Amino acid sequence: MKKFYLFLATIFIFQISSAQKLVVEPVDNSTFKGKAMFGYQGWFAHPDDNSPRPHYWHWGNMDVIGLDPLGVEMFPDLREFCEDEKYPTAYTLPNGDVAEVFSSGNKQTVLRHMKWVRDYNTDGVFVQRFISEYNDKVVMRFRDKTTEFVMEGCEMYGRVFAIMYDGIANRVDDIKEDWMHLVDNVGVTSSSRYLNHNGLPLVSLWGYTVRDDATVEQLEELIEFFHNNPDPKYRASIKLGVGNYWFQENERWLNAMAQVEVISPWMVGRFGQQNEYNNYLNNEIIPGKTWCDANDVLYVPVLFPGFSWHNLKDGRDPKNHIPRDGGNFFWLQLFGALDNDMETLYFAMFDEVDESTAFFKTAENEQQSPAQQFWLDLDIDGYDLPSDWYLRCAGKAAETLRGEIPLSQTLGTPDEGIMTILPGVDDCAMTFIFPNHEDVSVLEISLDGGTTFPYSVDSDAGVFEIRDLAMGNYDVFVRDINSTGNPVPMGQVCISSECNETSVENNPVFKNIQVYPNPVKSEIKIDGLDGVFEVELFDVMGNKLKSFRSGGSNMVIEVYDLPVGLYILSIEDHKSNRHIRKINKIF
Repeated sequence: MKKFYLFLATIFIFQISSAQKLVVEPVDNSTFKGKAMFGYQGWFAHPDDNSPRPHYWHWGNMDVIGLDPLGVEMFPDLREFCEDEKYPTAYTLPNGDVAEVFSSGNKQTVLRHMKWVRDYNTDGVFVQRFISEYNDKVVMRFRDKTTEFVMEGCEMYGRVFAIMYDGIANRVDDIKEDWMHLVDNVGVTSSSRYLNHNGLPLVSLWGYTVRDDATVEQLEELIEFFHNNPDPKYRASIKLGVGNYWFQENERWLNAMAQVEVISPWMVGRFGQQNEYNNYLNNEIIPGKTWCDANDVLYVPVLFPGFSWHNLKDGRDPKNHIPRDGGNFFWLQLFGALDNDMETLYFAMFDEVDESTAFFKTAENEQQSPAQQFWLDLDIDGYDLPSDWYLRCAGKAAETLRGEIPLSQTLGTPDEGIMTILPGVDDCAMTFIFPNHEDVSVLEISLDGGTTFPYSVDSDAGVFEIRDLAMGNYDVFVRDINSTGNPVPMGQVCISSECNETSVENNPVFKNIQVYPNPVKSEIKIDGLDGVFEVELFDVMGNKLKSFRSGGSNMVIEVYDLPVGLYILSIEDHKSNRHIRKINKIF
């Protein structure tokens, strides 16, 4: 548990007394207006992830230390992840442990990411689809699977998603074919969670006025395809990602852009702190929004937490190029946007660790990132921040946009998410970390997918722990004890095999104890109980089923009356040393 105590201490530095919602309502998918959404790269792969792309992808070369610099600059926080979501690298943490990464080809990980979008009360994601990769069918199959996982996650957690095409230059035919494939074969627009705008599914095209080879003629052709397609099922509204001073383009460009529904200029790296931002706001954001308002186009600013690509550029660019300043840089942009009547926000990006714009949970300090290479940990600017800090910042921005809380010029301390659940590695436990939930007195917790709720805790307790769990995956739900609505899904929490059985060899008290047979049909036999021991049998919900005190060397526990399934056998001596054993009853 030692590694988790550090995390808890960091969390409580920022715990505040204000309440948070337990239930976050499903997002209305009928309009982009009023939404706060992330870009979602979804491009990370590992050789062992069983995805359609069995290679390191976007992590850099992490299989051989020192061969090449890494392409990423922020390291993900995987403490909530299941063992089968974590993939080893040749890199090590300062304590000597193997540094592990995730894969966007792992369904459970993508579902977890969509849960985080829900947990912090943000609205959804634009799934990046790099159409410049269209000729690589393995890559496109990987993209399809990630999109399917995003769709399932949004359906599970009530978020919305849309497709964003990047690398669009000279790819008109590929975009057409791919969109029809997504509609017909992946079924994106059939999902109740696909984002619509002005009565049609919304598609984003990024790069016009950014790349010279992405011409106005290509844009005009795609506008015709999406707006006037002879088959209505392929029609879509269009969001354009554009470059600097796009509103100063020639008449043909402006006529084309006036036909789209949304314009969102790319702002990442365009300014640093206060003075640079003020110049950008006055010279580009406000004039751009004025043009959009005059042409009935929704203007969406891009907000980013900071920027650095020292590793991606092989050390040729400064470390920590645009500092995050503990979230203050992000809030500077948020205040400027809402103070100038912006109606919708785009956060770049949820998972972009290549350019250090990630909002998702990343390493707080050097103890949580590899000892090799440079890492942009969250404490780099002198702030002691929890790994979810920027998700909390995004959540506060979304709530401010919706008018749920008043606009403030300073960030302050944003609320925690609904709940963080950490699986214990050392003691077969789950640790629940949560704020004081609004209008809730007692929380009830289910570990069996919402069938039963045997655990309860005061909503303002802050931390709750369930111990002595068996190895396995648990579908966790929480609910208000007084609620008549549906319980809140908290995703899958896993207890790894590492903690399931206390090593007999490491404790001489239990050295001679034998438990057999396992699997068992009717009787569990325990030999070698030299002294007085408390022996208890639990189900996987933690309910005590049988309890005995041993006074001799042998014991027999009858289990013929128990249903088939997993059980927990606890053997405890008079000094509270405990040996835990998983028992599998098969008949």
